[in-house]
Amino acid sequence: MNKIELVLTVFRVLTGSFDKTAKIWSIDNGDECLCTMYGHTGEIVATDISDCKQIVATSSMDKTTRLFSTATGQTLEVLKGHIGEVIVNQFNYDGSNIITGSFDGTIKLWDTRVAKCITTLTGHTAELSTCCYNFEFSTIASGSLDNTAKIWDLRTNSCRTTIIGHTDEVLDVSFDLVGRRLATASSDCNACVWDVNNGDLISAMIGHSKEVSKVFWEPAGKHLLTASQDNSAMLWNTETGECTQKLEKHSDHVFSVNMSYHGDVILTASKDNSCCIWKP
Repeated sequence: MNKIELVLTVFRVLTGSFDKTAKIWSIDNGDECLCTMYGHTGEIVATDISDCKQIVATSSMDKTTRLFSTATGQTLEVLKGHIGEVIVNQFNYDGSNIITGSFDGTIKLWDTRVAKCITTLTGHTAELSTCCYNFEFSTIASGSLDNTAKIWDLRTNSCRTTIIGHTDEVLDVSFDLVGRRLATASSDCNACVWDVNNGDLISAMIGHSKEVSKVFWEPAGKHLLTASQDNSAMLWNTETGECTQKLEKHSDHVFSVNMSYHGDVILTASKDNSCCIWKP
């Protein structure tokens, strides 16, 4: 198994791999593959699943995003339009829309029902590293190699706030469930929590020895998960910035973390070609 991107649902884990395939696994039996999806000509670096529409989205270094049926594993649509590698995607609440972010520095919003691009958001001065919706799917946050994060209002399709504070590339962004705080991960080895309304810093998580590549909120919003190139993941208190638990088992870069809705299961994925399931 090569490098993977993972998504945790109630009963399944979705993984996308550098071997250009995506797989759906049973969470009850970690070695049982339920479905394999083929079609990309480049490495898969982002995945998402819409349980409402029973479709999977995979984004790739081949500059496309593919939509697959979860039932058959067959390709439904291929979303083409980015001129750079597509490195992130996310469905809205019912799977009717999906956002994609690319190394071309743009974010695209697509209507999955007709496989058409609705709007393109531009403004970063370097490659995009990540983007995501807030919980209400009214706002998008993005991170860039220009060392900033931006908050976009989908009502006006414009940038509302630019967050400046990291001293190196912003690699990941994540809203809390109420959309009032934004977490960022950076190559400066730190993660930060910011006020969405004014862009002010709330807390800084300082403790990783190498770049922080991923941030993920505990559903209650009191803790934040981080994944790092220092081979570890950490759980932090979002108010104080204190590390409450360090997850150490991987032998290489931990590049993705995820937590179940109830906060009782943590998933980590690493360049050591393994996923680990943890109890917080």
